[in-house]
Amino acid sequence: MNDLTFINLEYFFLKIYDCLTGACGVGDVGFVEFFEKLRPFSFFISFLLLVGIIYSAIRIRQIRREETEELDQIIVAKGTAEKKREKWNRLVELASSESQSDWRLAILEADTMLDDMVDVMGYKGDGLGDKLKQIERSDFVTLDKAWEAHKVRNRIAHAGSDFVLTQRETRRVIDLYKQVFEEFEFI
Repeated sequence: MNDLTFINLEYFFLKIYDCLTGACGVGDVGFVEFFEKLRPFSFFISFLLLVGIIYSAIRIRQIRREETEELDQIIVAKGTAEKKREKWNRLVELASSESQSDWRLAILEADTMLDDMVDVMGYKGDGLGDKLKQIERSDFVTLDKAWEAHKVRNRIAHAGSDFVLTQRETRRVIDLYKQVFEEFEFI
């Protein structure tokens, strides 16, 4: 056999011209007969593509619905900004009082607000500690402050009246919560 050392473009253009004019054939079968034999396969492929389009449309609607629900939660969370601000002001008043029980209550309530904020951010877990463990440091600049404040809350909750709490410590812990809340514009 002779080796082909070049591509004959004229031959390819002739074949394209023959197909366009109807003189094209694949083997002994003409152009039209060839595509008639492909018709059953084309229906099957078209059906698969239609199923894919329908599945994609349904999935897109589901994703949009989920996004809408998440955005609604964020809007509701921002819509209650006045309530959060009122609650925060109440906590500051409790922290400024002369009663040690008010100081404890202020820290416990601030921790509850932190738990609510982390919930709105989408973190799930059994308690605030589990949720804080899931957070990346790059997503939460004041994460160490949140942990420090939460640890004081845990000591108050577990030790009860045995834990000695001063007004200065209370103000420091409330300030830690404030810095965390201000980072995310929660209050």
